[in-house]
Amino acid sequence: MGAPVTVENPSFSDAAPLVAPRDQTIDILRGFALITITINHITGFTDRMGMVGRQFPTLTLWGFSSAAEIFFLVSGYLVGAVYFSAAKDPPIPAFASKVWVRAGKLYAYNLALFLVLLPMCWVSPDMARLSFYRYFFTGGPTTFGQFLILYIQPYCLEILVTYIVLLAMAPLFAIMLRAQAIVAVLLSIALYWYAHQNPGFNIPGGSPLGDWGWNFNPASWQALFFVAMAAGRYRLLDGLRRKTQGNWYLLLLPWIIFAAFTWLYLAQDWYDFSVMYQSKVRVGPVRAGHALSVSWAVMSLFWMWPRLQRLWIFRQCAIIGSNSLQTFVACVAISYAAGFIWIEYLHSHAAYIALCITSVIVLGLFANAYRRWRTRSAED
Repeated sequence: MGAPVTVENPSFSDAAPLVAPRDQTIDILRGFALITITINHITGFTDRMGMVGRQFPTLTLWGFSSAAEIFFLVSGYLVGAVYFSAAKDPPIPAFASKVWVRAGKLYAYNLALFLVLLPMCWVSPDMARLSFYRYFFTGGPTTFGQFLILYIQPYCLEILVTYIVLLAMAPLFAIMLRAQAIVAVLLSIALYWYAHQNPGFNIPGGSPLGDWGWNFNPASWQALFFVAMAAGRYRLLDGLRRKTQGNWYLLLLPWIIFAAFTWLYLAQDWYDFSVMYQSKVRVGPVRAGHALSVSWAVMSLFWMWPRLQRLWIFRQCAIIGSNSLQTFVACVAISYAAGFIWIEYLHSHAAYIALCITSVIVLGLFANAYRRWRTRSAED
């Protein structure tokens, strides 16, 4: 992002890196989201096993959104900026071929991940129950067919199938976006609001429990992805970045909004009330607003002080975020492994904290190794 766009190895692109100067802000944001997702997935296992003690501190503890919303926003923006920029204005068939190939890769990754995680759940009844693999073990071969057609998904894999659907539908939105951008965005928002106000308007399946609807309702989550795609097509963050540099107002504003959301979230416990419109399945407006405030606040910090990007910890976040599809697949496998170890061998709060920290380190090691491998492959 930035002017010029400066994202290396965007998650939905195999294009060559764009020209310098390098601005790793969007990679850092994605890396932060991936780290949060990893810890949240581990917590999803330990909490449902009755762990006593506080959760590892992540954004989810103090806000309405998790990292998934940020992931959809960033990914949508990059699809628009890299694949469908207004400056290059590629033909719809060319755009469609790229995103459909990417959707095919996502499907293959999803299948590979399902098979890799299966043995771990086979030997652990608790893991099978918590991950919903027990549904596949007890249901027979037909349940595997349900997985293949994206009808039922295990724990942590639901987000990938929603990506697949949104990527598959991206060319249709691109046609509308090219014809009339404002109308396309308004239609996306209208569909989002209809799905939000009508909980039954969802794809059947998802997880084999509850209301049997997708945990990430595509009719709702598409707004984050497609509206961000529209913003990416016209590189709207470029202008915001330029305006933020040296502008204290544009630095403080997102942090004030973020602080207000945080206070409102915490006040629910302090004053015993509940904020409406924060559904995760239908990505309620409050949830979406919180995710936008987090994204804007984080980016504004690095836009104001670009040298922060050079700090080791943020460079590691950028490396984790620079190949987010592969790193996401790794983070799911890592979180399953950590959950397995905790459930089967180290059933304590101290072990949970240690596993969260270790998992983030392993995720960073994987991201660095994958980056080195890609660099060597490019040189060969």
